[in-house]
Amino acid sequence: AIFTDREFMDAYSRVGGVDGRFRIGLTDDVEFRLAQSSTRTEAGQTLSGPVLDVGYSHNGRNLEFDVQHASVDPDFRTATGFVRRTDTRRTRGSVQYRWWPEGRVVNWGPGIDYSRNYDFAGVLQDETIQAGVNVQFARNIRFNVEGSRELERFRGIDFWKWRRQVFGQVGTSRRFSVGGGFNWGDQVRFTDTPFLGRSLGGRMFVTVLPFSRLQSSINVNFSRLTDPRTDTRVFDVKIFRALTTYQFTERLLFRNILEYNTFDGTLDSNLLFTYRVNAGTVFFAGYDDHYQQGNRLDAALFPTSEFRQTNRAIFTKLSYLFRY
Repeated sequence: AIFTDREFMDAYSRVGGVDGRFRIGLTDDVEFRLAQSSTRTEAGQTLSGPVLDVGYSHNGRNLEFDVQHASVDPDFRTATGFVRRTDTRRTRGSVQYRWWPEGRVVNWGPGIDYSRNYDFAGVLQDETIQAGVNVQFARNIRFNVEGSRELERFRGIDFWKWRRQVFGQVGTSRRFSVGGGFNWGDQVRFTDTPFLGRSLGGRMFVTVLPFSRLQSSINVNFSRLTDPRTDTRVFDVKIFRALTTYQFTERLLFRNILEYNTFDGTLDSNLLFTYRVNAGTVFFAGYDDHYQQGNRLDAALFPTSEFRQTNRAIFTKLSYLFRY
């Protein structure tokens, strides 16, 4: 059970809920979550609504399937959490089957997933049918390919989309792994005048572990959208991210994150030292630095692509666990 409450002046946001999971035999289980919110805004508006989520799943060696239904009331609110979307009633089901040759191919099999989402007025908002094949090879190599037919409703318009994606990962060595995936097809341009564009996106990553105390990973995410009416590029975004950790001792850890975003021309760096006394007592000290290309800040004041510092921060935090 859970209860959260946030009070500010005459406003409040309260949520109470219960959840549970029950195992039926060795391969089946049932889950449920139920919550109720009570909210009064600073403007004096009062709102109240429930959240319900129930599901059943079977996880066998060859056959896996699950069914789920979840609904979020239009008046559900919480100031102590994050709710991506309200006014939804989504039902979903999936089935996957695996064969186990247990040779060079450890297991493989097809899968299918179907979902429908209505709002509380009974209007269909989303529908997806997705099918694919997953293959797990020996020496920690895997590959999957998927295709989907999707309905997405935006600003009262039903957009039908075809989407495809492939993904692969190779981790034959403990010191090095590499992987990536690509997706392409139709995608909605979310503006006041939306349209269906052609998209191409994906992710590539490399993880290196030269020795046990040092680990570094580099990720590249990219997304591109083209307007098919004029064959012009709407946007082309690339995000480069490097994450490095070094374990000095069992208690002392150093972590560095470096990220560059081509869309808004930002460069971010974050350094963090962590000293762990025990599982519940930790001390953090860090340094945060952010830059942006001058012409992205103000082209008149900074008519250059050189980076200008936008903000800097030094921070510390102590987390202490009281035992009684």
